[in-house]
Amino acid sequence: MNFPTPGQPRPILVNRPEVLAALAAEVAGEDVVALDTESNSFHVYRERICLMQITTRRADYVIDPLAVDVRPLGRALTDGREVVLHGADYDVRCLKRELGWRFPCLFDTMAAARRLGRLGLGLSALVSAHFGVALSKEHQRSDWGRRPLSSDQLRYAALDTHFLLPLQRLLAAELEAAGRLGEARKEFQRIAAAEPRPKVFDPEGYRRLKAARDLDPAASAALRALYLAREDRASALDRPPFKVLAEQTMVEIARRRPRTAEDLARIPGVTASVMRRLGEDILAALRSAAEG
Repeated sequence: MNFPTPGQPRPILVNRPEVLAALAAEVAGEDVVALDTESNSFHVYRERICLMQITTRRADYVIDPLAVDVRPLGRALTDGREVVLHGADYDVRCLKRELGWRFPCLFDTMAAARRLGRLGLGLSALVSAHFGVALSKEHQRSDWGRRPLSSDQLRYAALDTHFLLPLQRLLAAELEAAGRLGEARKEFQRIAAAEPRPKVFDPEGYRRLKAARDLDPAASAALRALYLAREDRASALDRPPFKVLAEQTMVEIARRRPRTAEDLARIPGVTASVMRRLGEDILAALRSAAEG
């Protein structure tokens, strides 16, 4: 396979039904394709797949599932051809949860590298070791749910699958030479069988927060009330709880237990934005804990 200049792949953006149909037809003619996904779990309460990347022998593709229905691609991807992913567990669970896709012939390059005793198991380490290319981490924490996506973001996303097909060939050959390919394929099957984990909120999860063990009983009760209030607000706003109210700030509020908005606003970490969005909820939670 001939590679574009490192850092400069020219992925084909798939955001229209006719382009997706053409890609599905292309995938149907391949015996192996590379796949990856990007979700927005760092930015929302209810995560979803926001991008899918596919590399064939022809080209790199970035699919926008927020713009086009990707379900017609499922038949081609899940009918038994080999699908190569890196660290596949999370992608497998997300794709099953949202689309019901299952991959009967999966190859996980991370699991393969682990069986071969590689020290660096991340994609960046493997690409650097085998191809001498340093992958950028510039957009690692991008909010993939926001539109429009920049050309740099699309190129960055495409690099997650760009090297997977040649990497798979190298690792598969090494596994076969070492007599470990059969065992590796059994591990790939176990990874492919992973089921989605339902998101279940643990109301006692506040006990695992840093410094929670150092609180007295009254402060601990206040922290539990704040923890529950934060979860409700995060769900309503569709934001991760830590972005609604930082854990350290929440613990400090529980420790001080302010009674007024003025006292609350003086606590480090309680910004004007926190006061505006959550101030009344915080004070109400503290009153409830005190009464309870």
